[in-house]
Amino acid sequence: MSKRTREIALIATFVALAVAIGWVEQIPNVEILSATVFLSGIMLGTLSGGITGALTAFLFSTFNPYGQASPPLLIAQIISLTICGMTGGMIRLANPSSVKSRIILGICGWLLTFVYDMLTTISFTLVVELDWSKFLATLAFGVWFYVLHILSNTLIFALLLPILMQRLSTLRIFANLRPAVK
Repeated sequence: MSKRTREIALIATFVALAVAIGWVEQIPNVEILSATVFLSGIMLGTLSGGITGALTAFLFSTFNPYGQASPPLLIAQIISLTICGMTGGMIRLANPSSVKSRIILGICGWLLTFVYDMLTTISFTLVVELDWSKFLATLAFGVWFYVLHILSNTLIFALLLPILMQRLSTLRIFANLRPAVK
């Protein structure tokens, strides 16, 4: 199998995994979908991570069992998860289990979740009515949801991703694609 064919198959696998995980998650605002997209970037590189993020957001939001996302929300989710996958592709960690690497991953989780929450909140404001006071009211109403989402992703990125990175880096299917983890 050629390198390109293998990379396309791995992108499809990460997309399917992220979408499936997103659909079965049961705790509101605690999700592993973002970490899965970020991990795809780490394992496959910046471009493939971005593609994985965009496809994941599109499929998850368009065919969601709870209903399709509005166009502004869909665009915000696609942008956010594309950034998430691309950021994963930019990360280079010699030892993912080190304290320094875990802090870097936690900061990435914090920042990427903050960007996601702000972009999706702005998109909601665009759907309801473009009004700065409504945006601020939405932020105030959702503050505990944002805190839970940001805190849980910070912990997932810092604690779970290093384990997954080490395990996946030993698999032969990732050989010759990207030396993300040594």
